[in-house]
Amino acid sequence: MDALLEIPMRLDATAIPQDESQRVLESINRHAMEPFQDLGEVFPFRGVISNSRLDSYMTRMDPNTTLPNYVEDLKRGVSLMNGHDITQSPYGRSFGGELVQNREDFVTSVNGDFYIPRNVVVNGTNTDEAIRAIVTGIQRDMSVGFSDSEYQCSSCGRDLFDPQCTHFPGMEDENGRMTFAWIVNARLREVSTVYKGATPGASIFGKYAEKARAYYDQGELDQNHIMKLENAYSIRLDDGKGKRSFYLPKRDTKEEQNNMGAQARNSLLDDVRSAIRENKVEKSVIYDILAEEGDPFRQPEDIELRNELGKEFSKPEAIRQLKREAQQGRRYLADVIDSAVASRVKAQGDTFNAESYRQMLTLSGDIDHIKDEIDSYERLAKERFVTGRQTKGDLEDDQDDQDRGDNASFKINPDEDDFFKEGEE
Repeated sequence: MDALLEIPMRLDATAIPQDESQRVLESINRHAMEPFQDLGEVFPFRGVISNSRLDSYMTRMDPNTTLPNYVEDLKRGVSLMNGHDITQSPYGRSFGGELVQNREDFVTSVNGDFYIPRNVVVNGTNTDEAIRAIVTGIQRDMSVGFSDSEYQCSSCGRDLFDPQCTHFPGMEDENGRMTFAWIVNARLREVSTVYKGATPGASIFGKYAEKARAYYDQGELDQNHIMKLENAYSIRLDDGKGKRSFYLPKRDTKEEQNNMGAQARNSLLDDVRSAIRENKVEKSVIYDILAEEGDPFRQPEDIELRNELGKEFSKPEAIRQLKREAQQGRRYLADVIDSAVASRVKAQGDTFNAESYRQMLTLSGDIDHIKDEIDSYERLAKERFVTGRQTKGDLEDDQDDQDRGDNASFKINPDEDDFFKEGEE
């Protein structure tokens, strides 16, 4: 944004220490075409021009971008003006700046060093009068003028004037937090001494008011919001015909209230239909607004879903519970499928396509069927693997014993069987 805006600050002027006089004089002379010979020719003073605290305009200077920029601009030299009146000449100038971080309250401040030449007539007034006003404490308020800044919403992080940002500084957001604007990447244009606060009509409230009027014109503000914004920003939101936006509602009968509500809805629908026909707004934008605001005008798919769920399960809390249960069910199904794959590997080894089997079970989604698969493969694994050590010969001997019966015996022929020649050919 290129507009010059002003934020008021209280001037905290302090004298420059004597031991810094030579350094100060050299710094001032960098800005003077005709160098000053003595520090007595000028009035140098130091003051806090800005900080990261929340101000009365519901803004905060970003300590990572804006405040360091201010220090650079102060060192480069910005004009010291009177009341931001750019039609007049500046009567002083900055010659230094410093970023100060307070570790106790985590507030970042900017100190500015300024000088005013003594006994010089500027804009028909002797500068000694301005110096005397500062020294005696009569002139205490200053205002920083900045530009090229971005206004970042503290609630959603978007640009405050982005159509997607629905928040207003000074109003509570959907989480009950007070919204304010971060001033990001601002550059210091000038610093002014002012009689109080900032120049009327030139403050950031003018930008807030533009956003409020835009939302009002689009019918996106309820009556409670309208009155709060008017009070907070000291503005009047008209309907374009000079009528006041706020009103004192009269006591109507229930039938009259229903009729008025129906007329308002019909009027709104007519306006929406006209805007769509005239290509002033996209249908998708209307759908997005209805979805964000929870408006009762819904899409057919939404209505079908709510009919399927029923009244009780269509409530937000019930839907959240259904989501939690669905997530738990998906995790349980995944665990059961893992168990089924492991059981089949135990029974058949890893020669089959485990991934294909897993996909088949996932597509099925039938937990009872998957449990039957687990039981079948567990039984198969038990039948395949008998406890204890056995060999093929042992199994055949056991089978021969069963064929001959428990009392079966065998005979040894000592003439043919020689047990001492074991292993000989």
